[in-house]
Amino acid sequence: MPAAERPTGKASVPDVPKPDLRSLPAYGITISDGTENVPGKDYLAFSANVWNAGPAQLVVDGFRSPGKAKMDAYQYFYDAKGKQVGYTPTGTMEWDPRPGHVHWHFTDFASYRLLKADKKEAVRSGKEAFCLANTDAVDYTVKNANWHPYNTDLATACGQENSISVREVLDVGSGDTYTQDLPGQSFDITDVPNGTYYIQVLANPAKRLKETNLDNNSALRKVVLGGKPGSGP
Repeated sequence: MPAAERPTGKASVPDVPKPDLRSLPAYGITISDGTENVPGKDYLAFSANVWNAGPAQLVVDGFRSPGKAKMDAYQYFYDAKGKQVGYTPTGTMEWDPRPGHVHWHFTDFASYRLLKADKKEAVRSGKEAFCLANTDAVDYTVKNANWHPYNTDLATACGQENSISVREVLDVGSGDTYTQDLPGQSFDITDVPNGTYYIQVLANPAKRLKETNLDNNSALRKVVLGGKPGSGP
């Protein structure tokens, strides 16, 4: 459950355990014609997972003021006994009404980019907001892994449209998977030349979230594009 009200007092980032977000390489890669309901366009779709290697949970609360469309988001920090000892503002949450989503998304949790062979950006996915949920067990051997996370379903973890507050948690050892069939989970490659590329899954792209390590947030998957535009799979 989220806190009863948004945090007060001076924000602080204490010297306590923090989460460690890591990306897994993209998988379930497909190319299709018109997957985003735009005939004549080619899309590269994929599945992606960002997980928490710990040793602490990622806990983010959102609070919405009356009449506001977005929530203000805060990351919380806890000591070894589970007592909250600090917080920091960390962006916003927004409501996503599209089929397959229909929940509050935390913005800037991850970013998807198609990189050229020289690792320069070619295309960026429009999806950069996520409902955080422990959809998959990734590595329960890491320190403080939670073998029984409570929020494992995207349909129930991230609030209703009329919610004024919501808590989103990514537990230690678990990851949040977004599959290739969800709206926005693709690159428009209609005008992208054939060649070698890399799908980049990048956790915490704006570095707003406080982590133990920011050097392991990126994962790459090599793909080779070929064929003729508009030919689909």
